[in-house]
Order: sequence, then structure tokens, then C-alpha cells
Amino acid sequence: MKLTQNKIDEVIIDILGNEGLRLVKELKNKDNISEFTLATKLKRDIKVVRHMLYRLYNYNLVTSTRKKDKQKGWYIYYWTIIPDNIKFLYIKNRKIIHQKLTERLQKEVNEQFYTCPSNCVRLDFDQAMDFEFRCPECGELISQDQNPQRIKTIQIKIDQLKKEIASEEKSLSKPPKKETKKKILLKTPLKKKITKKKTPKTLKPKTVTQKPSQTKTKINKPKIPKNIKTKKKK
Repeated sequence: MKLTQNKIDEVIIDILGNEGLRLVKELKNKDNISEFTLATKLKRDIKVVRHMLYRLYNYNLVTSTRKKDKQKGWYIYYWTIIPDNIKFLYIKNRKIIHQKLTERLQKEVNEQFYTCPSNCVRLDFDQAMDFEFRCPECGELISQDQNPQRIKTIQIKIDQLKKEIASEEKSLSKPPKKETKKKILLKTPLKKKITKKKTPKTLKPKTVTQKPSQTKTKINKPKIPKNIKTKKKK
């Protein structure tokens, strides 16, 4: 359930009355507004505006920062509203009303009430005894007021408030939604058939046996010079 403008107005009117609605309107969606600026826009005395701001501050609905005016020498307050705290205060007020209605329902169920034919007053048993069961307004004899519709109406209001409080508290506990990027749909490419490559058979290395070389090694004979005559054998 969202915090509508009517709910915000209900909280502010309960604190400041109808005059506070104009003040909150000036503070909305703005940061650090001077109290003198607010007084000028509302056309009210600065003391009246400060009084309203202090009341909102007591309920933790606004924050303020103080800065010194260099020319005039005094301090000026700048105000900012806290929208989230309005919702907390609204839930708190709903709980107070829920508690009062619950107490009233218990009293309606457990106690006896009396009223006169003209419905001048409605008295409980102790009050009726004090007036000797006669109406203090018209003097007529009073009788017991049995009105099951009243009890039913109170019970309906209690149930509605209970649902509203549960819904508001649930919305507060939820984290803010993150912006999701739009997904772009792409055509899926056709899958290629994967053929398994045959692994080549490992060939055993051939052992090469070296044969002894058949080539004869040539022996170089020493050359005899021609001038030297060789002796003939006898």
C-alpha cells in the first residue's frame, strides 16, 4: 500500500492543522530551505513559521542545518523534510487507533450499557446506578442498550486497520527494487556437429642397424723423386 497524499495530509493535519499543509507543500522535493524564505512564501511571521517547524522537528519529520550570516552576524536555519518518516508516523497513529478500538470492543462485550427512549445519553452500569436508572437529560426511565450491530461495526474497523498496518509494515521491510536491464533476444546459432578426430596410431620407431662400410681405405704410397735411382736387386 502506497503512502498517498491523503495519508500525508492526515498526519500533518493531526500535528499542525490545515495551516501545516502549506508549509509541507513548500518543503516538498526541496533541500535546505531558509526559514525566512518559508516565511515570505507563506506570508506569515517568522516566529509562527519557526514554531511549526519545531513541532515537525519534534516528530522527526524535518532536519535542519545552521549557518551564520556573515553580514548580519546571526544564525539562519535551513530545513529539509523527511518523507519516509511520515510513513512511520502514519503507521504509529494507526496502531494507536487500533488499540483504542480493541479496548472499546472489550468494554462493549463485557459491560452493560443503558440509554433512554430519546437516546439522550448512554450510561454504563455504575453511571446508571448513580442516576437511579433515569436519564439525567430528560428524566425518562432508562433501559439496557443491546446493540449487536455496534459490536459488529467495531470489529470490522479493527480487522481493516489490522490489514492496513500489516501491509504498510511489509512495504517498509522490502528493499527498493533495482532497475533491471531489458534482455535482448538473439537468435541462437545453429549448433555444429562436432566430429571426433581420429587420433593417429603411434608408430614404433624403427631401429636402424649400421652395416660396416665395405669401402677400403686407400693407403697413400710415398712418392719417390725421379732424381734418385733405385738399386736393382741382384
